Amino acid sequence: MAREILVIGHQKPDTDSIASAIGYAYLQNRIRKENNVIAARCGELNRETQFVLEYFNVPAPIYVDNVKTKVEDVLDGGILFIRPEVTVRQAGIFMRQHGVKTLAVVDGEQHLLGLLTVGDLARLLLEAWDSGYVPMDAPVKNIMRTENLVVFHNDDLVEEVKRTMLETRYRNYPVVDEHNRFMGMIARYHLLAMRGKKLILVDHNERSQAVPGIEQAEILEIIDHHRVADIETSEPILVRNEPVGSTSTIISKIFAEKGITPPKEIAGILCAAILSDTMILKSPTTTEEDRQQVAKLGELAGLNPTEFGKKMFQAGSLLAGRSGRDILLEDFKEFCLGNHIVGIGQIEIVDQQALPVSQEVLLEEMDKLCKEKNYDLVLLMITDLMRNGTELFFTGHQARAVEQAFNVPPGKTKVFLPGVMSRKKQVVPPLRRVLLG
Repeated sequence: MAREILVIGHQKPDTDSIASAIGYAYLQNRIRKENNVIAARCGELNRETQFVLEYFNVPAPIYVDNVKTKVEDVLDGGILFIRPEVTVRQAGIFMRQHGVKTLAVVDGEQHLLGLLTVGDLARLLLEAWDSGYVPMDAPVKNIMRTENLVVFHNDDLVEEVKRTMLETRYRNYPVVDEHNRFMGMIARYHLLAMRGKKLILVDHNERSQAVPGIEQAEILEIIDHHRVADIETSEPILVRNEPVGSTSTIISKIFAEKGITPPKEIAGILCAAILSDTMILKSPTTTEEDRQQVAKLGELAGLNPTEFGKKMFQAGSLLAGRSGRDILLEDFKEFCLGNHIVGIGQIEIVDQQALPVSQEVLLEEMDKLCKEKNYDLVLLMITDLMRNGTELFFTGHQARAVEQAFNVPPGKTKVFLPGVMSRKKQVVPPLRRVLLG
């Protein structure tokens, strides 16, 4: 069976990150015909994305908290074991036939009971040397080792397993699941030949935004619409990076290139993702390709894109009962601008609804986050789709950069920026010029 491939977006996933993962996993399974490509996420769904998935009755991607290599990732699939009633003679023959030196002894439900090694057989022969009687027809349960076994679990991290192997130096180690069911043997050669989890990254290519453990993974592809950042690979891979408003725009184009029409629900979530990232095609990041794909996907999904977009943003901007920290981290991304680390949150609203917390509370939470994460600067964009602009809050010891980038009078902690809708295209570039200049 082919190894599992995860299609995964960035931390703090937005609708584009989730929809592009689901859409590309579906497309790859249609192309590969192996159904081993799985949509994944490394964060909780926001309200907008929940609304979209529920509207189209699409299940959320599986949650993955990290992609560090685990014992289960390096098992080769070969499972050899014997029952406790097997005779010593039969066990010896079985070992010779399969060229193994350690066998797991399991019960009828494959629970690990003990181990039998070539060394155990050799010791048995030596102990029987004087008597001349070798109990070859005795059951292995009489001689198997059951105490002081070094056993690994399938979800143990390989980096921890390596340390244990160095301390114990056995030839093979049994692996069990949470119910003590035997899953196979792991040896040093598994670690020498190991490869990490297989990933396809969508909607990001920056290490700070990637799922934890990315450095141990095997990245197969990257599909994104952001600037090229700092993720490195050990081998050449397919990278598709286009200056469009949404990664889902690129995914939709790939469907067409492969001659595959997405089903209604996939078309729907891809359309929603483009509308989300381009703010119903109002953002300056919007391109003609985004408009074309929205029109095509909307037709396939039976949507009026503009009306659906308004419903989607209304569902996502329900702020009642939410704390200042919730609002700040709703859609929060970290950027490395030269030697400076900048965190920028953004929420969208569709009317003049009042925030559930005061501006003072928001700034207080921003100050706390700035100190907790050692950020040089933290910003919060409250983007009003109806006013076609953004109220920008900012704090940090590099606040002067915001003042210079957006002509803000000294001492202020917020400013309204007419026409500013995009974090990526209208906020990050001016900050980068100031901080690097």
